[in-house]
Amino acid sequence: MIRLVRATIDEEFSKLSRLTLAILILILVIQVIGSYILFTLLWGYPPVIWIQVVFVATILILSVGTVALYLLYRTRKRLLNQVNTIINDEIYVLQAAIERYEALQVMASTLSATLSFERVVEQAIQVCSLALEDLDIPHQSLKGVVFLFDGNNLIPLQIEEIDRAKILAGNEGVVGESLREGEPAVTDSPYQDPELKNFESFSDSLTVVSVPLRAGYQLFGVMLLGIDKAIRFEEKHFDLFTAVADQTVIALQNAQLYQRLEEEKQRLIEADSKARRELARDLHDGPVQKISVIAMHLNVLKPMAVNRPEKLPDELSKLEITAKNAAQELRQMLFTLRPLLLESKGLGPAIDSMLNQVSERDGIETYLVGGEAGEALNQQTQEVVFTIIEEALSNARKHARPSKFEVKMWQESDLFIARIADDGVGFDLMDVQLDYDTRGSLGLLNMQERAERIDGSLRIDSVPGLGTTITLVLPLLKNGVQEPLGLRAIAAQEVTTE
Repeated sequence: MIRLVRATIDEEFSKLSRLTLAILILILVIQVIGSYILFTLLWGYPPVIWIQVVFVATILILSVGTVALYLLYRTRKRLLNQVNTIINDEIYVLQAAIERYEALQVMASTLSATLSFERVVEQAIQVCSLALEDLDIPHQSLKGVVFLFDGNNLIPLQIEEIDRAKILAGNEGVVGESLREGEPAVTDSPYQDPELKNFESFSDSLTVVSVPLRAGYQLFGVMLLGIDKAIRFEEKHFDLFTAVADQTVIALQNAQLYQRLEEEKQRLIEADSKARRELARDLHDGPVQKISVIAMHLNVLKPMAVNRPEKLPDELSKLEITAKNAAQELRQMLFTLRPLLLESKGLGPAIDSMLNQVSERDGIETYLVGGEAGEALNQQTQEVVFTIIEEALSNARKHARPSKFEVKMWQESDLFIARIADDGVGFDLMDVQLDYDTRGSLGLLNMQERAERIDGSLRIDSVPGLGTTITLVLPLLKNGVQEPLGLRAIAAQEVTTE
């Protein structure tokens, strides 16, 4: 490209030089002819005078022409140098932009393939260091830390050991400014920043840039870049930092989603293991024990049928009661594992059957109000609601010792609401939530997580000595029964006709 520009400039200046020579020659010819006519023919001077005048004029014209050609040469040389400088600068800027673009491409590819928080941070800092190369800042001079929101505080993902336990409030200083404005912010005195001054990681930094990590209007955290030199950044640097932050947010979201999926997977495995243990314990303590008793009675009845046949009917009656109890417990376990009534007749009848079984077995007064409201829910949501109510009933039976248990369901506008109440001993909700790490049961947490999976909310109100009330609210827009378009059109036509 430079050779082409130089060749074009040389060609144009060559044309200009030839034109200048042609003009000089033309001036000389005109000067000779004009002076001859004036001095010899019109004024009558002798030829010697004309020759002297021509000689002097020729010398002057040639001197001016030489100066003009020299100036053209110097102008050409100066122009070529300036063009070289401009083109080299533009090429450098273009190459730097290409390198940044390629780095962003590599970053996007790498970040989309990694699910490690640490790898995401490393790649983001590496790309940001490219913006500092044109400022003659080496990569080693850059320190980068990513902070993510955990509640109302910012927690560092990867930082030096001495600062690992520290957090940022994100309300003051350069961090607070960038979060409020949603744009990168710079400070030239991080040692005086109300929040950064407590971090040893930035003790050697003379300039710190805070880049908000956001997706739309949602803030996820900040990326802090510390440099051990005082720097005045340009708009292009901030553009690169923002582009890196955008890619980082996407990668961090993917990593967070993967981590949550792994945690959910582990939780489901633990829940499945717990359910298996509980089922094994219930089988062992219930039906298995009763079947063992039946087997022992049968061994006793064999000689009794021969020696004391008059007592056989009474013993058989006792054996029949034991067998019926075992069968009842097995049916209850099967109903818990897979409530076929829920699939065939819906939520209301399934809850009613479950309450009747509890009432018969434990002597608890149970009530179901508005069971028909469950018909507004789709099949998948009905299963989740049934599981939540079953968990609430199980918790009440195990811990609350209630005499009454009520389930009320109704529809309010575009919401489905279920209220589960008992008159048991109640509990202190705050104490239970704080004690989850040491408790073996996570019943309340399980109910809340199930409600969140179907975009619902679960509220638990309990007072020691006054019982417990659980309120489940679900949006019917996402959990309601979807009518076929044909039936919906017919219904709309009937309403219009009426």
